[in-house]
Amino acid sequence: MVNLEWYRSFIAVYQVGTASGAAQVLHITQPAVSQHLAALELALGTALFERTSRKMLPTEAGKRLYNQIAAAMETLESITTYGSFVETSPIIRLGTSQEFFHERILEKLSASDQNCYVIQLGLTKDLITQLQAGNLDAVVATQKILHPDIEYQLLFEESFWLVGPPNINISALQIDLVSLDIWLKNQSWIAYSEELPILRRFWRLVFGRRIDVNPKLIIPDLRGIRQAIALGFGFSVLPDYLCKDLIANNQLTLILQPEQSVTNQIWLALRKADKQTYKTKILLELLY
Repeated sequence: MVNLEWYRSFIAVYQVGTASGAAQVLHITQPAVSQHLAALELALGTALFERTSRKMLPTEAGKRLYNQIAAAMETLESITTYGSFVETSPIIRLGTSQEFFHERILEKLSASDQNCYVIQLGLTKDLITQLQAGNLDAVVATQKILHPDIEYQLLFEESFWLVGPPNINISALQIDLVSLDIWLKNQSWIAYSEELPILRRFWRLVFGRRIDVNPKLIIPDLRGIRQAIALGFGFSVLPDYLCKDLIANNQLTLILQPEQSVTNQIWLALRKADKQTYKTKILLELLY
């Protein structure tokens, strides 16, 4: 008969990646974790992990087992969590972009929250890979990367605005799109990357053509772009949640808020096996 503690050790190793790390999470010794894994593999008749010098990587059998038992184990642990029968707090591992975390998530966290959060910052593509591997519980994603084991729930829709440095007399400009397009060609620009992904999409949807500019600055951080605009380095396109307050305080100038909004959707990506877990419930309450 399989012991419940074997499953707990298996899940901890799956999520953390090492027996020593799992031992710290579970507050037991590393030999105990190793014994639990060995006993579970013997009982199931299959290897659950590939042992490497740095990390324990789940086999296909290990991935299948995790998907089968993770939700049930979370449900069992949440019973004691809700009833305050144990002092240990669950660790919730969330992946997100650095801009969205600092501007939209951090302020929602409460110092009195008994849960523990491990935040991993990065690009959606890389974070989804970590989610698939079991290293994260959820990802705040700026795009859907389709995978049969991943489900997406809509969190937020951002609109993109064209903004410039403070103290620009926008009323003195010709506001029609043709004249504005011509005037903007002669301005300095700040981009997220050399491919100009945000600028290109905005120009195609608003002005009906490809943008043709050489950025003065390339900064792979939207908050850095926002600061550079405020310091007078040039113009760019930013999501509304990043620039609303600075526009209201005259630290940025709103050049164009298109009549037909240029939007992007933000999603919460979850493993389908984890839809009903306690951690998912906490994240949905936090982010909505």
